[in-house]
Formats: sequence, C-alpha cells, structure tokens
Amino acid sequence: MKALKLISFMLICSSSLSFGQGKWINFGKEDGLASTWVRECLEDQQGNIWFSTDKGLNKFDGVRFETFTKDEGLPLNTVTKLFIDKNGIIWFTTEPPNSFAVLAGELLEALAKRGNGWGRYDGNKIVSFMNKISSEYLWSQITNVEGEIWIGGVVRKSKMGFFLIDYDGQSWNPITQLGGVNFSPISYFYVEGKDNIWFSSGDPKEDFIFHFDGSNLISYGEKDGLFSKTICKFIKMILKDRNGNLWFGSSIEGKAGGLMKFDGTSWTAFKEDDGVLGKSIDHLMEDMDGNIWVATNKAVNVFDGSTWKNYTDKDQLPGKYISIITTDSKGRVWIGTSGGLVLNDHGKWSTIDKNNGLTHNFVRSIVEDSKGNIWIGAASTWQSGGVSVYDGNTWEKPDLPKLWANDFFEDSKGNIWILTFGRGVFKYEYPD
Repeated sequence: MKALKLISFMLICSSSLSFGQGKWINFGKEDGLASTWVRECLEDQQGNIWFSTDKGLNKFDGVRFETFTKDEGLPLNTVTKLFIDKNGIIWFTTEPPNSFAVLAGELLEALAKRGNGWGRYDGNKIVSFMNKISSEYLWSQITNVEGEIWIGGVVRKSKMGFFLIDYDGQSWNPITQLGGVNFSPISYFYVEGKDNIWFSSGDPKEDFIFHFDGSNLISYGEKDGLFSKTICKFIKMILKDRNGNLWFGSSIEGKAGGLMKFDGTSWTAFKEDDGVLGKSIDHLMEDMDGNIWVATNKAVNVFDGSTWKNYTDKDQLPGKYISIITTDSKGRVWIGTSGGLVLNDHGKWSTIDKNNGLTHNFVRSIVEDSKGNIWIGAASTWQSGGVSVYDGNTWEKPDLPKLWANDFFEDSKGNIWILTFGRGVFKYEYPD
C-alpha cells in the first residue's frame, strides 16, 4: 500500500527569512518526504511535483506526499534520474545504495539482479525492471529524446553487443542490434532518431566511435584522425552546435581523455598543441554567439571557430576545479569553480565569492529562473554553505539554514524548489 501523509506546512517565519517579499516553505521527512537527500525533481502534466531521493520516490500534489519504495514496486529504493515522456508517464532509474555497512542486504540483492534498476509510473502503479527488458538484454543508459524514452544496452548472454529501443507509450520498439558480439558494454549514446545514432565502445577493434544511419553502421578511429583508442576509449558527452558539427568529449576518471569534432565529413582531434589545455573533458557548451566552451581538468577553453583562448586558475579562474558551466538568457556565461563564481558578460570578466555575494566559494549549482534571476548553490561539506540570488544588479543571500543546494527547479506557477542533500526541499513562492 502506498504511504500517504498529509504535510504540516513548515512556514519559515518571514521575519527571519526575507528574500523579496515572498514566502519560504521547508519540507522534510516529518512532512512525508521519503528522505532529506533529494536528487532530482520534475512536474507532471497534472501539476504534481516528483522527487527522487535515496530512500524512495515522492509525488507531491500540493497537499500531501505519496511515497513509493520497494514495497510499492520500485526495483531499489535509491532513485537517481527522473524523466517524463510525451504521454505524461514518469520514468526513473535506481541504483544500489552507497553504504555497504548500513544497507548490505539491499546492495547484495541489487548485485544479484545485476546492478541498477529502472521503471515507470503509468498513473496507477509502478512498473519496474532490473537491468533488463527481456531475458536477452541489460540496459546501460536511459534518455529522453523529444518525449520518447530510449534505452541502450548490451546482450545479456555474451555481455557484449549493443542495442537501442524506444518506448512510444504503448509498446517497445527494438532497433536493429548494432555491432554484434564484438562490442563490449556501452555507457553512453546520442540519438536524434532511428536514423541518427552515435555511440562508443571499447571493442577489440581499433575504432571506438560509431554512427548508425538507419541502415549502415560506420566506425571511426585513429585511421580517421581521432586519438588512439588507448588514449580515448569511451565518449562521455556529445554536443551538436548550431552549424551541425558534433563535438565529442572523453572524460574517464583516472585516464586520459580528449576533444574531437566531426563536421559531417572529416574529424579534428584537439590536443594541447592545438590550443586545448587539459585532456579530461568535463563540460561542453555553446554560447549565444556560437562559441564553444570546453572545461577540462586544467582550464576553460573557448573556441570562436578559428582560434582557442584558455583561462586557468592562474588568470581568470579563482579555482582549478570547474564544477559547472552554463549560459543565461542574456548570453552571459557563468562558471562555477572550487574557488568562486566567474561571470563572463560578453567579454567582461568578474568574480563573485564569499566577500561579494556567495555563501561559500565552492559553487555546486547554477540556475536561471523565468524572471531572469540567477540562483547559486555553494557548499563545502554536506551541511556547510547556502544559496545566493542575483537579480541583475545586486546579490541576495536568503537567510536559510546552512545547506548543500544540489539543484534548483522552477514549477509551472513560477515557484522555485531548492533540492538539498540533508535538509529536504525548500520552496520559494514569489509574491503576487
């Protein structure tokens, strides 16, 4: 039976919390939230807000929380990613818990069922799966492409090969298996439809990037001008720019990576000698002016179409580690680092830190709301840090408790939801 609990609205007194003239509300376990560790959030077509936590999935209808755990059909209680398809169905992924000592039983159960799980809520019940869509396949990645859910995976019997399926709300649509038994497990793919699929593989051959055009499978490797497979084995991110170029970034912990571009005909592999400092690609972004921003383990690199510019912790960046990079509706670029926040306002650089606007120097999240306000989450440890808001002229620090703002979400009513690790969810309602 689903766990239902009426919430007791914890209105934080406006005399102690004054950001604008709005209202703050904090939701925790006592209000029905499954856990105070909240990862992702989305809104369904009925206006319900969904939260993924480390102890279950929550649905909030504005009055009460509904909790889904293994008792209600989840494959595992630690819910990670949330998606919504074009039919309004909520999709989720789950993973084994991080703590072996505390949750050894669930972890062992997950391993016995081959690791991660996934499923959907069809409006009435949870339909869950455990790393398979049939007896033949294990999934490796789920993504949402224009409202359609795509799942990639490997052949279970051989633990090799690659396939894609998409779900149109009524039935599974298998895509022709790609590659065959020589393909080792895939962890990332990029798809724009059944006739434009890109993926990487560490198969025994030399090629490691593959393109399926609906009929033919084309492979690319060192022979085509890419890095050698020993340097760049798996692709972790793909960006398509406004000119149709595809940018491939490799970022493998403990190993070298690299940046590669495909213009539809030929490949370019960018090395440090070509202007890209660093090998591990952590972020790829195109700004409003068409510049490509590449954050690596050494620098932020900017490509204007012909030349590269590099920014490091020795000049424009206050910290070496780049946590996030994004652009806003005005074309400004925001860079979160371990030492502060950097704003590039069409060539004008400025740094914001604890001395002039932030609650902490380690920036974790950056989001722009529909009013143009920039929300910043910064923290060092799980309970140290907070939230800052920039309205285009001044910085405001809402008088919230110390918290780790994992992410921000704006609902259809314009309310801002702050997802935290350890303090539940904070909701800010703008004044009318």
